Amino acid sequence: MKKTLLFLVAFLVAVSVVFSSSLVSSETDRTVASAERVSFKIKGTGSKNIPVTIGIGSQPGSGACCSGVSPFTTASFVGEVGDVVYDGKTRRIITKISRDMNGTTLDLAQYY
Repeated sequence: MKKTLLFLVAFLVAVSVVFSSSLVSSETDRTVASAERVSFKIKGTGSKNIPVTIGIGSQPGSGACCSGVSPFTTASFVGEVGDVVYDGKTRRIITKISRDMNGTTLDLAQYY
């Protein structure tokens, strides 16, 4: 009787461990899949000669702030789809990151 009870308890523990580990891994897979990262470049304002500090996050003031972009330089950035690119000083939204921005260059002269 004791061996049967011990076997039954061990079996139930093993089943619950296997089930809970598969549940955790499938939840992690969904989280990773939903955070799509996009690489893009930002070109300075050029002859307008305005240095801009760039922030990237879910809203202005959140996330990674601030990387400076000089007027005649181009800098590389990475952000998640749905986040915004904003001016770190004024907290003004420049654009929202989308999938089609991957590999493109954003020209700040169009925004200033």
